Amino acid sequence: MKFPKRLRIKKLREIIANNFWLKIISLIVAVVIWLYVNGEIIRGIRV
Repeated sequence: MKFPKRLRIKKLREIIANNFWLKIISLIVAVVIWLYVNGEIIRGIRV
């Protein structure tokens, strides 16, 4: 079943807007990345 592009975008927005667990997981990933980057900046990036 093919949906028009506009309907697919609307469905994708509903999934993102209404999925509580997706928001929680995204928040956790963002915090972990921020803490890692912040720690590297404080210590100085060693390559």
